[in-house]
Order: sequence, then C-alpha cells, then structure tokens
Amino acid sequence: MEKIKTIIIDDDIFIHAQLREQLMLLFPKVQVVAVCENALHGIEAIKSHRPDLIFLDIQMPGLSGFEMLDHVDRNNLKVIFITSYNQYAIEAIRYSAFDYLLKPIKEEELKNAIYRFEQANDEISFKGKIENLLHNINSEKEAFQLIIPLRQGEKKLQIKNIVRCEADSNYTHFFISDKTKFTASKTLKECEEMLSQKEFLRVHKSHLINKSFIQLLKNDNHVVLTDGSLIEVSRRKLQEVKNSILE
Repeated sequence: MEKIKTIIIDDDIFIHAQLREQLMLLFPKVQVVAVCENALHGIEAIKSHRPDLIFLDIQMPGLSGFEMLDHVDRNNLKVIFITSYNQYAIEAIRYSAFDYLLKPIKEEELKNAIYRFEQANDEISFKGKIENLLHNINSEKEAFQLIIPLRQGEKKLQIKNIVRCEADSNYTHFFISDKTKFTASKTLKECEEMLSQKEFLRVHKSHLINKSFIQLLKNDNHVVLTDGSLIEVSRRKLQEVKNSILE
C-alpha cells in the first residue's frame, strides 16, 4: 500500500494529537512525517519531506497559513485547511476550490476530506487556487472570485457577476451579467457547494440563481431574472424564493 506522506502544521497541540490519532485509526496509509507548531517550521518540513498532503492551520503566530504558502514550492502540493469557525475565511477557501476542516475536527468530516483528496483529479492548478485564495483573503467580500475548471483550462469569475448556473449532465453552464457564458467541468451540486448559500439559491434541480438578479416571480412559478432569463421554480423552493424577494 502506497503511503500518503502528510504534514500537520498547527500551533494547537490538542489538534496535533487529535488529528494524528484519527488518521492512524481511520487511514493507515496516511503517514504523518512531521508535525509543526508554526509556519517557519512548516516551510522547512515541506522542503525536507516533499509531502503529498498538508493539514494547515489558518491562524498561527508569525506567518498565517495563507502567508506561508507564498514561501513554498506550489507544484503538486495538496492542502486541507484547518480553521475555527470564520465565515469570511471559509467562503474564501471554498471559492478557491480548497477543502477545509472546522475545529474541533469531526471524524466524518475528516473521512470526507480524505476521500475528496484521493478522488481529486487536479482540474484546477494549485497555483491558480492559491492566487485566487490570496485575492479573496485580501479583498472585500463583494470582490470575491470563484475559480472553476473549463475544458481549456481554468477561469476566475467575480461572484457578484454570476447571474445563474444551469446543469448539463456532469457539466454546469455559468451565465454572467455581461452576457458571456462559461461551461465548467463540475456538476451543479459541486458548484452549489462552492457558492455561498446566502447569495445563491437552488430553485430547481437544474438551476442555481444569484438572488440579487431576481426581478419578478410570475404566477406560473417561474422567476424572471434581470438578464431576461425565465427560470422554473420547483414547488418546494417556491416559498424560499418569495422570501428572497421580500428581503
């Protein structure tokens, strides 16, 4: 069985012990090769061990986890962030196609994170993810970007400019306020998970809309968006759409 070389970088010794124990019990092939209590030691460990996976705390004394990533080789690096509840940071991470775990780490969430790590197909480059993440962290929320994989590469989209998303089998069409359209090699469910539930609403199995672009709810259970789109609303989502219009 091929080992997954792993480094834990976190200033919380309780998290070290908890995470190491969970990994040992649940994932024997995950080999923790180093545990670091600050970013500087983390940088040294990454250069020394060249790990397959890093569990990285966001808030640490000295360099933060985000800042630390500016000082390491970004090729083929996989990161799962560890954070206390911080909606701003979580949204920045999600929009940049990274995974994260909330403290204290729950067993089921760790299982899901490791599963996603093993299934990842690197549709988006690590460099692209990091650039997008640093942009989001250093921006006002209104300027957040979403990074999506396209057939020809990857694309960064301003969240506030996404009017709606439409399912097409295992792909999703993104419709932008400037009338452009992009097709991402992700399912609508995956796109919904990345986008903030506060701003976007799944109104139908095939449609996810930006609530700020709702213009009118018609009597036949369709919404009209500001770009002229007419989108069907499922019965179980009807009240939620009505509430959004009244907000």
